[in-house]
Amino acid sequence: MLSRYHLVILLCYCHHVLAEAPSVIIIGAGSAGIAAATRLLENSITNITILEAENRIGGRIHSATFCGEVVDLGAEYCYGEKGNIVYDLAKNYNILKSDSITLENIVYYSNGSKMDTELSRDFEETIFGYYAPNDDGDNGGTDGMSVGEVMIDRYKSMLVKKYEHNSTISEIVKEGLRYAAGNVQLLEGSYSWFDVAADNDYKELEGAWDLAFQGVGFKTILNILMKNYPNSSEKLPIDDKIFLNNKVTEIKWTGNETVTVYTSQNTYTADFVIFTPSVGVLKHQKTNLFNPNLPSWKNDAIEAFNFGSVAKIFVHFPVQWWNDSDDYFSFFWRDADLRSIDFPKGPTLDGLSWITYIQEFGKIGGNVWAAWVSGDLVPEVEKQPSNILKSGVEYVLKKFLGKVYNVTEIDQVLKTSWATNDNFKGGYVSVRRGYYRKGWSHQDKLAKPLKGESERPVLLFAGDATHPFFYSTVHGAIETGYREAERIIKIHNEAK
Repeated sequence: MLSRYHLVILLCYCHHVLAEAPSVIIIGAGSAGIAAATRLLENSITNITILEAENRIGGRIHSATFCGEVVDLGAEYCYGEKGNIVYDLAKNYNILKSDSITLENIVYYSNGSKMDTELSRDFEETIFGYYAPNDDGDNGGTDGMSVGEVMIDRYKSMLVKKYEHNSTISEIVKEGLRYAAGNVQLLEGSYSWFDVAADNDYKELEGAWDLAFQGVGFKTILNILMKNYPNSSEKLPIDDKIFLNNKVTEIKWTGNETVTVYTSQNTYTADFVIFTPSVGVLKHQKTNLFNPNLPSWKNDAIEAFNFGSVAKIFVHFPVQWWNDSDDYFSFFWRDADLRSIDFPKGPTLDGLSWITYIQEFGKIGGNVWAAWVSGDLVPEVEKQPSNILKSGVEYVLKKFLGKVYNVTEIDQVLKTSWATNDNFKGGYVSVRRGYYRKGWSHQDKLAKPLKGESERPVLLFAGDATHPFFYSTVHGAIETGYREAERIIKIHNEAK
């Protein structure tokens, strides 16, 4: 315990240091970390070190070139317009375009036939209507329930009831819960729709929610933040502050008024540390990463979240087999076909092959398409070699579309690896079923900074999971980076 005398001396020392030029370490060069750094630089706080474990910046934003097309392995869509910092930053450059995906006329059954228009519209309203931005969010009686439980009730009241006297379609509807679950798991980024709390504080924004950085990739938002787009004449001096391939191994955050960060390459010390890695990293590494350990209330907040993932398998065809007007297909597995799959390669779950979790197939550009995989097998799918992924996607395409199209072979494959990469351990955050409490924000607890001996914040937390209602989005992550930078700026200004 510090004596009053020592505490006064310490406070005076900290006041003097912070008034001059605080030093800041930012852990993670994703959207939150880059946002924090740019805000600090814009306010003349230049003693910044950004430590990034990967060999690139961006975090869960990862745009790459594949067979001549820009693909987004991570974040892909700008969700909403009004009040969205991503939209506000990019809107004047004419680079955001709506994908305008609907289920109408794109849903195929595993026997090769196509779902009729009315039924596909009903499925769309049942599944996606639940997430519509104009929905008031009040589903009634959902306290403690999962999204899966609420969606099953919604499914029964909207689809089962409508077609209960139509013997042909009612059989399809009975088999359609698996299709609905797959879509929800893609939207939530969860391994199961029963994992996610139905009640939450997430806020949908007005405007299009399927805006993609078509042709340039989501990484463009990072360049806009760094003032490196549309030209680099006003670029912020950030490049020499980023240290790639520097995986943080320990953060020593008490004992004095500086924080010491140990990495695989070096040791760094600063007045403030902004921690931006994912909830997945916190869940898997918190015990060994922080010295001393995080307080129990912070650990409780971490445990309140899911951190799941989906897999994207990008494929290239040397020959076009689809119509020019085709840009998306959705796959509905019939029960009879699920039981008769003849594809022995790759992982299975409950007797079902991983390929039965391929449900969406969308065109990226040129001859590049992406297959989307959801569910518990995602981590195992990520581990598969390209030849198995190639064979699996080809099998699915020929099974669903072979009666209408002459599907040709794939010649190139690129896969994502968010779930199995130790620097992420997933891609999407959501509140766990049973953990939501109205008026109690796990996000706020996760965001709350930890204080040093002088009772000022020393270890700060940013990242999408620390946003009270924009979690699991890039716009939420950017706002949290700004928030923590502003916290440091305020302390600095008050110390002058």
